[in-house]
Amino acid sequence: MPRPARPSLWKGAVSGLVAGFAGSYVKAAAEPPLQRLGERLFPPAHGEKLQRGADPTGHPERMPPAEMIRAATPVPLDRSEVLAAQQVAHYVFGSAVGVAYGMLAETAPVGAGLGVPAGAALWAATHGSVVPALGFQADLDDLPEAWWVWEFGSHLTFGLAVEIVRRVVRSAL
Repeated sequence: MPRPARPSLWKGAVSGLVAGFAGSYVKAAAEPPLQRLGERLFPPAHGEKLQRGADPTGHPERMPPAEMIRAATPVPLDRSEVLAAQQVAHYVFGSAVGVAYGMLAETAPVGAGLGVPAGAALWAATHGSVVPALGFQADLDDLPEAWWVWEFGSHLTFGLAVEIVRRVVRSAL
């Protein structure tokens, strides 16, 4: 979809908010099958899945959002509290990214490649750099090869879902 003839930041923000929330749902739904595929293609070595950020289905309490929540919370949280807070953080972050993306799409060609390049850029700006640098995820070289399939793949899926939903919502506005 080309940039709108009459850009509107509020329409971009609204369409991005809806798209970011939907993209977060799609990303979360894509991770388990992508993890199974990745582990079938690249079986992890013993202990690799115990690293921070290496096993969303088996050790969700070791994923980066959970690590960040524990670091930011002044009181200890039990596993169920961490997992609940992690879900909130996942959707809030994805929605915020969607708002920024939607607003940017009003004046820049961010939807090129149906949002897949934007998903790759989001991965590079988070799990590919900042998250491990801050110690909330193991270093990229230490993660199992299967990690690349589901983590990078789910970000590409997020970008695709955000762009498709953004276009639909923006057209309706």
